[in-house]
Amino acid sequence: MIEMAWTGAWPSLELVQLRDSFDRVVKLVVAKDAGLPDEISRALSRFLIVRACGYLEQASEEACRSYVASKTIPRVGAYGASWLGRGANPTPDHLVGLVRRFDSNWADDLAAFLKGEDELLWRELSFLVDRRNKIAHGLGEEITARKALDLADHARTTAEWFVGRFDPR
Repeated sequence: MIEMAWTGAWPSLELVQLRDSFDRVVKLVVAKDAGLPDEISRALSRFLIVRACGYLEQASEEACRSYVASKTIPRVGAYGASWLGRGANPTPDHLVGLVRRFDSNWADDLAAFLKGEDELLWRELSFLVDRRNKIAHGLGEEITARKALDLADHARTTAEWFVGRFDPR
């Protein structure tokens, strides 16, 4: 494999923009006005669930795309990147499978990371995707602001794993 030199900053501008946009939604939920009607507070929490799941999905795929681009010639990189970005739910199984396409040891590391602390991240990411799907399909899933913030934190932690592991420099 011909290794191309990564010339950009890391995390990339795309990853920074994704994180900043996600962080703005987190701040909305954290700083929600105590005078807001409960329905608006619940809607913000549901929105955060959707955004947390989307952030993890996009950040993990963007980290992988950047890594592919840094390690191959442009045509091969374009082919490899074409297999990313298909909008798959970022379930723990999917994320581990995605990483396994690059390296089975990395996949084992991710699985161990997600299963640490009595499988906390594994369970919480599964719950995040389940809630996102219910919300997206209009099933009116209720979620507290505290739980939405916790799930957002788990999504961020997992995205950071991808940014660290797939550092293209």
